[in-house]
Amino acid sequence: MSTNKLQNIKKTGFKVPKDYFESLEDSILSDLKLKELSPKSGYTTPDNYFNTLEDNIINTINQTKEVKVVKLITWRKAAYATAVAASLILMINVFFNNTKNITIDTIETASIENYIIDEDVEANEFASLFTKEDLQDVQLITDGYNSETLENFVFDNLEIEDIITK
Repeated sequence: MSTNKLQNIKKTGFKVPKDYFESLEDSILSDLKLKELSPKSGYTTPDNYFNTLEDNIINTINQTKEVKVVKLITWRKAAYATAVAASLILMINVFFNNTKNITIDTIETASIENYIIDEDVEANEFASLFTKEDLQDVQLITDGYNSETLENFVFDNLEIEDIITK
């Protein structure tokens, strides 16, 4: 190669240490002598290591470790959440309660009829619903009718709607 071409080669930054090639043979021979002098590496395996290795691995796998359980929801947190929910429901019920007072006039006649039929209301229970003033307005015919005959006539011939309405 010409010297021009050698000068054009970029320098890589790698350098050979001083006197490397002169001392290379000596360092290789000293390493070989050292290996001959100490054939034993110093690392040994315990007795019966490979015979008991499989049992040791299986024993460590089968050991169960106690895992600490951290509860996400505690009773205290649940109690706080239910207390907040109950108070919100109570506030909504108090502030937005638009119910009117329920009277006998606001109840539908069909609801009263169904109650009387379904609950098997007796005559004396039904009579207790009327006040003395309501009963004074009723004019009874007492021409030889006993109360049992009148009661049977009312229940057999009159509609419940007729009894309830004024």
